[in-house]
Amino acid sequence: MRQIVISDIHGCLAELDILLHKTQAKPEEVIFLGDYVDTGPNSLDVLDRVREWCSQGATALMGNHDHLFLQWLEDKEIIFYYGNIGGIATINSCLQRLGIERVEYSQLLNNQQKEQEVRKIIQENFRDQINFLQSRPLFQRDSNFIFVHAGIHPKKGLEKTTKVEFLNIREEFIYEYNHPETVIFGHTPTRRIHKRNSVYFGTNRVIGIDGGCAFGGQLNALIIEDGKFSQKSVLKL
Repeated sequence: MRQIVISDIHGCLAELDILLHKTQAKPEEVIFLGDYVDTGPNSLDVLDRVREWCSQGATALMGNHDHLFLQWLEDKEIIFYYGNIGGIATINSCLQRLGIERVEYSQLLNNQQKEQEVRKIIQENFRDQINFLQSRPLFQRDSNFIFVHAGIHPKKGLEKTTKVEFLNIREEFIYEYNHPETVIFGHTPTRRIHKRNSVYFGTNRVIGIDGGCAFGGQLNALIIEDGKFSQKSVLKL
């Protein structure tokens, strides 16, 4: 069976829909590597699309931005950081669904009561989406590959990698990993690794697929079939 791996959608719904159509994907073939929300224009719609595909057999892992959204909702992450790295787009995506006027980052930054009001509105109206994100696994492993959002700790290995590392590790994993299993990851835009938005194939059995779509790049799909790799992409619209 084919495997189609997609990561770091970041609210880019139109590009996701085109990519799924372009690959003629079936839900049971698809593995999403996290970061459904933040930065792009349609975080909530992307989240709902991923939920829909998962209900039909797709797999979806947790990304660091998905975790940050949950942390902000639980008042464990400050709006100064979360709002500034794309979170305000997710917040407004939720408000827009409810027909509520969008808020500016500065409004929440300077008005704690307003922030609490908005947080409560989202908690009360999007419990299904929140529960879905909370239940996402940190990695998936099969006989050939490890799938993860950011990577695994190269010295500690899969079993001892922490949640923070699964969601956030970058260069230490990308350049120092040297285990037998191939790891497919997102999180670090491939242009930061090989100066292109296409899929990165490391000589040390790491494959990076984050094309930086929400940041003007492209949304990549890594296709695995009969032990061979191919890729399809959709440029940022």
